[in-house]
Amino acid sequence: MQYAAAPASESFSVQLRSMGIRPTVIRLCVLQTLAESGSEWLGGEEVFRRMLARGTATGLASVYRVIKELEKADLIQREWERSLGGVRAVHRLRRPQATEGTVRLSCGGCNASVEVIDEALHRGLMRAAQAHGLSACGPVTVHLGCMKSDCARFDDALPAATSMQRERTDAARAASVKLHVR
Repeated sequence: MQYAAAPASESFSVQLRSMGIRPTVIRLCVLQTLAESGSEWLGGEEVFRRMLARGTATGLASVYRVIKELEKADLIQREWERSLGGVRAVHRLRRPQATEGTVRLSCGGCNASVEVIDEALHRGLMRAAQAHGLSACGPVTVHLGCMKSDCARFDDALPAATSMQRERTDAARAASVKLHVR
């Protein structure tokens, strides 16, 4: 099997060596792919597709194996994301300790997400979590329904309703927020 030259930065190679991990082409390419995604969370198949698009010949099983190794080495982080097909693992590079005021807003339908740094919002959500007996430390994820026309929402399977009932359902959906504190 031929492998394309790894476009990984020298810092990944040094970081892996300092941890006693051999910097193979696949490990470097997985790290580089996750680095290029920025704050976007990627599933193993998406990492694999992006690596193939860049010319790195590998197998899907190898990508999953390397992701597991890098997660165990604490270089990448995993989160579980809900979708229409169930729950799937998504990954990104582990960041230095997140700012205390970081809140992740995530759509429950299409999994679009954005991280915002708003200390007042974070404090308010933490107070709400404590008031309901939840842990009050770490990052906060808020699951919302987005307004994209192509968003696949979980509650679209509800029976057809009149337009007034639909408006009330939409308003209630927009007002409901699921709080996930880790």
